[in-house]
Amino acid sequence: MIEPVALEHFFFFFFAAALVIFAALAYALSYSFSRLYRNKTLLYVAGLAYGVLILAVFWLSWLANLHGFWYALVGMMLFGYGVAPILIWRLSVATHD
Repeated sequence: MIEPVALEHFFFFFFAAALVIFAALAYALSYSFSRLYRNKTLLYVAGLAYGVLILAVFWLSWLANLHGFWYALVGMMLFGYGVAPILIWRLSVATHD
């Protein structure tokens, strides 16, 4: 039976999971604040945070022994999370005009 997470990788798994949470938070906050205050620097920070999120999610999936089909599922999840703040911002602007 394949272990979900090898015991020697448990600390790294915990660190990668925390990194996913904080990178996703940084991406959503910096994107929304960049649009709210019309600040291009925060938009670059959002792109950097999204890049960290991509790396952390694939690192987490590798540590959790998710291979094959799971990489496609992880990619779809990352695409969805990438466009979600953009679509939420557009929806908010459209409903408040």
